[in-house]
Amino acid sequence: MTHCGAHRAPDPMSPPFPSFLPAAVSRRQCLQFGLTGLAGVTSGGTARAAEAVVLRYPAPQSPLDRRSLDIVQLLGAALRRTEASDGPVLLEPSHEPLTEPRQFAELNMDRGLLHVAWATPSTQRKTRALPVRFDLRRGLLGMRVALVDQRLLPALARVNNLEGLRRFTIGQGQAWPDVDVCKANGLTVFTVSGYENLFRMLLAGRFDLFPRGVGEVFDEFDPRRADMPRLAVEPRLLLAYPFPYQYYFAPSQAALAARVERGLLAMRADGSFDAHLWRHHGPAVRRARLAERRVLRLRNPNLSPDEQREIEASLAYWMKPRQR
Repeated sequence: MTHCGAHRAPDPMSPPFPSFLPAAVSRRQCLQFGLTGLAGVTSGGTARAAEAVVLRYPAPQSPLDRRSLDIVQLLGAALRRTEASDGPVLLEPSHEPLTEPRQFAELNMDRGLLHVAWATPSTQRKTRALPVRFDLRRGLLGMRVALVDQRLLPALARVNNLEGLRRFTIGQGQAWPDVDVCKANGLTVFTVSGYENLFRMLLAGRFDLFPRGVGEVFDEFDPRRADMPRLAVEPRLLLAYPFPYQYYFAPSQAALAARVERGLLAMRADGSFDAHLWRHHGPAVRRARLAERRVLRLRNPNLSPDEQREIEASLAYWMKPRQR
């Protein structure tokens, strides 16, 4: 972390950032769009702001990339829990978008360009980064609804089990841990470099389904549907596999990692973590109508047998949407 100057920034638990946010943004633009947040500093806290340290996290992959807004805001909330004893932290996006392999390369090099990232555990990933073993979405990321070309919907309507799903090709990003899950369950995977390219190649027929987390799928579908009129959300199936999502910190940030873990545990204890989850993901969970979907359970080869069973608790938690 590096010390910052005396800047005031929006609260990291403020409303979601605009979908038109540029992928590479200046510091002034970060402040304008709320992508930097000073955890624990109020409008009268500029003196404390001068003492804050900067915590850099991965910038969005594209102007339409809203996948991690909840993760950034949760990070700010966890830091605020320990602000009184540990001081303020300024959250700031990286200077350029970084793919997941590049994020972990930067964390491994620990040269200050990136201090924290978030991902699911993978046996294929060799990293020095320090994990905070706390599932940031309580299993929701492993509950997948597919984006498809609407012309494929009649064929998908006949799929009732994993064997039927194996007749179709799954699209994934290169080096995503989901690739391991798909292959372990006998699914054919087509990998793509570049987040936005996945949507283009789906409609170009390079693969058949692009499974997305329930909390992601509508944020990706809604802003693209005008330019991609054949893009559709598959209405019947729910792929489900254990897929914990957690923070990873650069090796030099062990104290900050422990601080964030303390904040997250405090939020879980007092119910504010659950409130955060339903505030961010409740509308998507209700819109997805999970209880009406046919659940196809998949095995995650990167997790232990005990961790595999956590998907049942996750399904039970999210299948009954709260009225929030």
